[in-house]
Amino acid sequence: MSPSPAPRWARLFLRILAPFVPGHRRAEWLEEWEGELDALADLRGEGRGEDYPGWVSFVAGALPHAVWTRTEEWSMDGVLQDLRYAVRMFRRAPGFTAVAALTLALGIGANASIFSLVNGLILRPPAGIRRPELLVQIARSYDQAPRWDNWSWPALKLIEREARTLSGVAGYQTQAFVLGRGADTEQVSGQLVSGAYFDVLGIRPFLGRLLQPSDDVTPGGHPVVVLSHGLWVRRFGGDPGIVGRTIPVGARPYEVVGVAPPEFTGPEAVGTPPAVWVPAMQSPGYRGELPFDQWGWSWINAVGRLRDGVSFEEARASMDVVTARLREAAPVNGDIRVLVAPGVGLDPQGRAQAGRISLLLVGIVGLVLLLTCTNVANLFLARGAARTTEVGVRMAIGAGRSRVARQLVTESLVLALFATALAVPLVRAAGRFLPLIFPYTLSVSVGADGRVYLFLAAIGLAAGILFGVAPAWAATSSDLSDALREGRSGAGRVRTRLRDALVVTQLALSLGLVAAAALLGRSVVNARAAAPGFDPDGLVVAFIDLQPTGRYDPASGRNLFERVLARVATVPGVRNVTIASQAPIQGGHSRSTVQPADRPGDLAFEAENNVVGPRYFETLGIPLLQGRTLGGLEDEPERVVVINEALAQMFWPDLSPSGSGGRSAVGRRLAGDPGWRVVGVVGNVKMRSLRSEPMPGVYYPLSQAYSSRMVLHVRTDGSSSDMASRLRQAVAEVDPELPVANVVDLRQALATSMGETRTIGWLVATFALLALVLAAIGLYGLVAFGVSQRVRELGVRIALGARPESLVRMVLARGLILAGIGVVVGLGLSAALGRALEGLLFGIGAIDGLTLVGASVTLLATAVVAAWIPARRAARVDAAVSLRDE
Repeated sequence: MSPSPAPRWARLFLRILAPFVPGHRRAEWLEEWEGELDALADLRGEGRGEDYPGWVSFVAGALPHAVWTRTEEWSMDGVLQDLRYAVRMFRRAPGFTAVAALTLALGIGANASIFSLVNGLILRPPAGIRRPELLVQIARSYDQAPRWDNWSWPALKLIEREARTLSGVAGYQTQAFVLGRGADTEQVSGQLVSGAYFDVLGIRPFLGRLLQPSDDVTPGGHPVVVLSHGLWVRRFGGDPGIVGRTIPVGARPYEVVGVAPPEFTGPEAVGTPPAVWVPAMQSPGYRGELPFDQWGWSWINAVGRLRDGVSFEEARASMDVVTARLREAAPVNGDIRVLVAPGVGLDPQGRAQAGRISLLLVGIVGLVLLLTCTNVANLFLARGAARTTEVGVRMAIGAGRSRVARQLVTESLVLALFATALAVPLVRAAGRFLPLIFPYTLSVSVGADGRVYLFLAAIGLAAGILFGVAPAWAATSSDLSDALREGRSGAGRVRTRLRDALVVTQLALSLGLVAAAALLGRSVVNARAAAPGFDPDGLVVAFIDLQPTGRYDPASGRNLFERVLARVATVPGVRNVTIASQAPIQGGHSRSTVQPADRPGDLAFEAENNVVGPRYFETLGIPLLQGRTLGGLEDEPERVVVINEALAQMFWPDLSPSGSGGRSAVGRRLAGDPGWRVVGVVGNVKMRSLRSEPMPGVYYPLSQAYSSRMVLHVRTDGSSSDMASRLRQAVAEVDPELPVANVVDLRQALATSMGETRTIGWLVATFALLALVLAAIGLYGLVAFGVSQRVRELGVRIALGARPESLVRMVLARGLILAGIGVVVGLGLSAALGRALEGLLFGIGAIDGLTLVGASVTLLATAVVAAWIPARRAARVDAAVSLRDE
């Protein structure tokens, strides 16, 4: 009987499996299995195949064998061998190892540092809270005007009763408190909280007890206070006997009932951590009025805890019932709506803003990591040129391409592991440094935790693979004869093209970062030169809050402000002084609804509301456009106001802003009982932000209106460096127990108001400088390597009469060609980064021609310097020595 051939599909299946086998064993494996396949065919043709497997069973057995052959290559012994070899290679080249590891550590550390910021702000809930995943924020919004806002006290209590999906609801409001008496007076941040606050957040006391519902029943009836652990240690020396003692808080003695745990800093991620907690029923109210029965008085934030087994979606759906109950409870709630958001720390608006900044920073440090990886990959390629012979010999004696590639990738991973270890101190330092430059006060820690270290390890592994693949591919891409020939000549076209591409990438990334830093820097400069509507030079503001003292009513408060103004006016270096309830850019802002009296039902607007003292406009340098300014504390017997140009044009657009032709807003009236007469119109002031357009505003005289929170505005001669201490001393002479919260130079405040732009600008500028240095090193290394490979050619050119200048130009040309390509590619990246930074820019477009030209010139100049050094070396080649060496 003649032998029957094996099925064609079986032979095809074996050829499909062959790529699973390592390359250096593939032919042997395929030959062995095809031989066995032919032997089986012979046996079946002779009629003796009954005791042997069928075709399907036979070829199925080839699959596990192919896989086993592959995994055998990755045995533990093989991996350990690769690791030991990699360590030996790096020990032989300590200089290369140090430079590559430090470069890579910068990129890895920068990424992990920014992630630690994102982790602390967004991913990690505030510390000390029990099961924070069950907490929800509860906010007020409206059908026609969506917003994220706080609640009135009656609304909070209704939500607490009606929210069936929540096991508890609590409220809190942050405000300033004054502790102590006399020279011991101190103003601290604290919170008015409802009785369920600590229970809802799941906080347990460190000492004594915390506030409870029985503390929050009667307005002003139970003056008790809980201290933060930090305040207890700093102010009271950690005395365990503090519980039960009374301390002065404002004008009243409060009993200390407990100390909060050290890790608890409140439910918010941004802002000064509270130092004290007081029952909400201790609120002093406003102008003698208490808010506890006022549906239209919104002042308190709400947080709730989900019942066990209730999902967030179920809780959100149940808020429709609560919304209906609120609308039934009071007419002011006619179109109100209850919103909920998971977690605490940042509300959805703050989370979105933090997310935008974080995403931008993550993108920038991602570019830095890519830049460092390309730099290290270039170093590996340069080092690989010297190992061409080694790779060729290993492949010649039987090592497959995958085996060689595995060894090279293992080396890159070992270096990445070393760089990751070096990055750990950088990440730990960033946890202390980032809060200092972040544009907001952080009440949460942004230090490294397990999640950050896990990210650090992951980014280190990814970086090792990223910069290791290109050199491994270059080393194994040519055939054996080419590899051995390159070992003699040093020429490697694949490696050269790859190094060119990496250098161009570095240059393009550098241009993008330099252009981004220039845009942000020019924005800060533009902000300093911007016209905010007042003269900030030499203008200092100091914040005074009478409310926490509890000792002043409107009459005594006005009298105090009058005495403070008189005393501060005598301080050396003070040219003029006034007082107001708002400080431009700095705070104290409030708004109220105003209407023109001649059209009370037709036009209403929420305008800036500023209570000002005498000579306010003259002190700030706000120009008067029509009428007159406001008089002193005793000079305005009737209800008069000054409005700004924006409000005048909104209410009376037919009138001339300058009042020419007898048509002026002066003499018009704002609605009220009995109403307010307009006596002047002044220029617009950017009160809240340099980025925003001036809002319509109304200025009320302190003699006719009142605010317990006021801001001293002091015009100085600009020569006094200790004005803050002088102002505090002057106020203390009027009332020793009245603290001055902070003293701010408004010129500096204008720059600080661009905090996000300045912070990210500093970071981008730092990274841009690093990028320029790395790109210069990369270009220098590439050009220097090219010169070293062309020594014989340069010697021949010199022997034939080439002038040194022509050799310099020839070498420089190569560097400038690469730099030119990098500039072209980098312009696109610069435009993309400009678009991403658009929300942070001021007074400049996202794509600015002058900035792009300046960044391009900077990059080209850097490239010229980097290429000129090896070009000069090329011009000094000794022809006789170079030809003899060759």
